[in-house]
Amino acid sequence: MRHTLTIILLLFAPALFGQKEEKISLVLRLQPQVTYHKNNYAFRWKETYTKSTFNAGIGAALQYHFTNRWFAEAGLGYISRKLNTTAFLNQGALPPPRESFTMELVTTQSVAFRTIELPLIIGYRVINSNKTSLFFNAGCTGNFLMNTYYEVGFKQYQGSYAKTHWQGYSAHIGMGADHRISKKIAATAGFAYSLVNTMKKDAYLFSQDEYVIALPHTYLIFFVGIKTPL
Repeated sequence: MRHTLTIILLLFAPALFGQKEEKISLVLRLQPQVTYHKNNYAFRWKETYTKSTFNAGIGAALQYHFTNRWFAEAGLGYISRKLNTTAFLNQGALPPPRESFTMELVTTQSVAFRTIELPLIIGYRVINSNKTSLFFNAGCTGNFLMNTYYEVGFKQYQGSYAKTHWQGYSAHIGMGADHRISKKIAATAGFAYSLVNTMKKDAYLFSQDEYVIALPHTYLIFFVGIKTPL
């Protein structure tokens, strides 16, 4: 009889102790980021090195659990990603009333991309206890550029310019952990690094070697937030 009870407890332990994962969860996150970029995209003779800026974004996602270990996630995010870098600003390409045909040599002090992010992620839990889980994930994010802010010494050209086009995509890998606070709330935290981050060329920027250029960069995301089943 004792052995029978032991077998029954082992078979039904996940249900008894609440280890079964809810199928769909809502995840809300704060997403501070470190962006890695060049100090200079304009001059061929100027020393070039990698520098970093700190930016912050937000995100929300629906997480679908195929099993207790495998899950997929799709969501929506926003980031204003600032690069403290030098590039030539093409005043003749700017929209009215800011365009100029005198073509003074104007360089940027910084460029900020205001971007809507559409991530699609798949993940796997390597540790999945009743209270805490550790996971690895990988995914791809489509980046839709809303506008770009150019900070320059000539104030008549400085400001935000609407773009509203697909900027490119990012491929990233990461890891994180969930910790259950209550039956309906779990804290989540982790990080991800962009292995690939494509950038569309900017018609308002140029260098000594190319008339229209992009500002390639990568980033490291740290996220913290909450998760709740739906």
